[in-house]
Amino acid sequence: MEEEKDIALITAYLEGTLTGNDKSTLEERLNQEPGLQKILDDLNILKAGIRHAAHEEMRAELQKLEHELSASETSKPLFQNTWLKVAASVAIVAVAAWLLLPSRQSTTEQLYAQNFEPYPNVIMPTVRGGQATDSSLMAQGYRAYDQQDFKKSIELFESLEKKDEGVLLYLGNSYLASGSPEKAIPVFEKVIMDYEIFDEQAEWYLAGSYLKAGDAEKAKEALRKVTARGRSYKSRAEIILEKLN
Repeated sequence: MEEEKDIALITAYLEGTLTGNDKSTLEERLNQEPGLQKILDDLNILKAGIRHAAHEEMRAELQKLEHELSASETSKPLFQNTWLKVAASVAIVAVAAWLLLPSRQSTTEQLYAQNFEPYPNVIMPTVRGGQATDSSLMAQGYRAYDQQDFKKSIELFESLEKKDEGVLLYLGNSYLASGSPEKAIPVFEKVIMDYEIFDEQAEWYLAGSYLKAGDAEKAKEALRKVTARGRSYKSRAEIILEKLN
């Protein structure tokens, strides 16, 4: 059933486990299909309601919900829309489990997964189908980055004697994407402190590094600086801050 597939995709999207082409395709569909966007909005409302419920009370309500959904067809529908019935049976337990996670670490990691992807290579982008003619270590580093071989891009970028702000930005992104936010943090801080180009991007990914590392307070501090700039990352930073508070 297509509705069930869509709800499963949206649930994965909300949990931050939908990545790559699947995530991009869903985001395009959300822009083009009002019905799909409504499903996302309604599930967000559902999440908000669950978040404000006490743990034990919420578990009781979920059990009651499952019981009512399995009742005879003559009983009054709990939800007016068919897809909401499916959502309740397919997705609500997964969403509730995520919301009930006791660890702040899990919350910050979810926010990181939902909002951050490696910054696109705008310095030496790999031309699809073209031949690589530049054999310099820097060019090889950017090619490895484009191929998402972050271990190799780290090795190549680190081997450079002179690291400009571009190399540092992508070195930090490589560390972050490879699961080493603690190594990314000082790299992004250096871009912010020593350079004027890419400092906006570095500030955004510094916030992401703190989220990935599970440091909510440092993440909030970094996100406030992003919002203070009032530029391209402002609205996204405000949304994350609201979820952290």
